[in-house]
Amino acid sequence: MDKTLFLFIDESGNFDFSPEGTKYFVLTCLSTFQPVTDRELLLKLKYDLLTDGIDQEFFHATEDKQIVRDKIFEIIRNLKDDIEVHAVIAQKNKANPVLYREEYYKNGRKIVRNTGAEFYQRICRTLLQYVFRRSNFLGTNKIVVVLGAVFTRDKQSIILKTLKEYLKENFSIPFEIYFHASKADLNCQLADYFGWSIYIKWERGEERPYNLVKDKIKSSFEIFRTGTKTYYEYK
Repeated sequence: MDKTLFLFIDESGNFDFSPEGTKYFVLTCLSTFQPVTDRELLLKLKYDLLTDGIDQEFFHATEDKQIVRDKIFEIIRNLKDDIEVHAVIAQKNKANPVLYREEYYKNGRKIVRNTGAEFYQRICRTLLQYVFRRSNFLGTNKIVVVLGAVFTRDKQSIILKTLKEYLKENFSIPFEIYFHASKADLNCQLADYFGWSIYIKWERGEERPYNLVKDKIKSSFEIFRTGTKTYYEYK
């Protein structure tokens, strides 16, 4: 019997490693063997909203009206137990600059730019380690990874390289990796909602959305939790 594990990965926060940037960066993964089950509830909600005069093209937590968020979280709370959510949270001012800063010389001038390469690779590999600790992974014969196309081209290259290396190192089963616009996939939109609920808990101290869906969140690991040194202060 075909048993394909689907992973839907989304990010929250920005890559501005300065006092003006977000305090946290969160990488979230929704994993499921049943990407279709109960998703018609989201489609029904979309068309109900259109009928009620709410122009809802797709679901995106940061932009949706509160009445829409409430309905989405109610659907999530009642989804069957065939999904798992894992997240890695990074307090950005605890990240050593060597993880995200690149320095080189061009025409005799020193160039410094933030690529985030090592930072991103570390977070991605840590997330995958938590995802694949799942007890029901046995018997899986294929892995399909879908990432929101909001990832920049540079980050697409980094995460693609990291995913390929990790999957080849740890598994002998085939896999596929795709970048899709979140608006095109209901599961990407669910991953966005989970990521948003985790992100605002850490960034703004708002716990209500997180508490509504926390039973589906199997791990949320703070990657720099033991660090005591900060490299800049937030405004």
